[in-house]
Amino acid sequence: MHYCCNLQSTWHPKQWGTAVAGLVLIVLSLANPGLAWAQSNVPDDNLTESAEMPVLSVSPVVIPAPGRGQGLSVRVSAPLTGSDLPIIVFAHGNALSSDDYAPLVNYWASQGFVVIQPTFLDAAVLNLAPGDPRRPSIWRYRVEDMKRVLENLDLIENTVPGLEGRMNRDRIAAAGHSYGGITAGMLLGARVIRPDGTKQDLSDPRIDVGILLATAGRGGEDLSDFAVRNFPFMNPSFAEMTRPVLVIAGIGTSLP
Repeated sequence: MHYCCNLQSTWHPKQWGTAVAGLVLIVLSLANPGLAWAQSNVPDDNLTESAEMPVLSVSPVVIPAPGRGQGLSVRVSAPLTGSDLPIIVFAHGNALSSDDYAPLVNYWASQGFVVIQPTFLDAAVLNLAPGDPRRPSIWRYRVEDMKRVLENLDLIENTVPGLEGRMNRDRIAAAGHSYGGITAGMLLGARVIRPDGTKQDLSDPRIDVGILLATAGRGGEDLSDFAVRNFPFMNPSFAEMTRPVLVIAGIGTSLP
């Protein structure tokens, strides 16, 4: 069950946040009929201001990561009030980090979500050397980092002031932008097709639904020569991604 939508790239970040937050709430509700996913209402069709709760954002929360070469740093954003808060684990795009996407993440949190943003090894702020042996497998490290977040929710609750006991661990969404969309997609069941045609299942049953923002397409013959040389993993199969997923594609607009 996949949902697609186009959003105008000329919108202000707050409009993006409002629209995407509303769509996320709809998809999460469809995934679990009758279950409340967040504490406040879905924003209306006119993208008007809706009630927002004050947000606390804490960074870095460092999760031990044996075999990764360094600890996993995450940012956690949550409303100051409310309980039974659903969780969104958000995967950033190539070279970005947990310090990005503030308008969107803050809005999600203000609507009753706990948003956890890992900083992956490809983040520019980490300055990983071009010849670092981890580079060819960064796509896998990304998936492992997302799972590591889920395995350390106790640590996150105990580290972020006032968060203990407020997260609903039965309501978890994986979201990602661009490269992060591939990461989130694999948690939801998408496969990377290897050169020999084999696929590996890296999905996680703890993830209920997903949001893929401007993610990679089908790969294969659609990949550019540069992508074939540098991003051979960008060759996904979505046939196995059967959980509810919201896929959002942007519309480019020339500015004067």
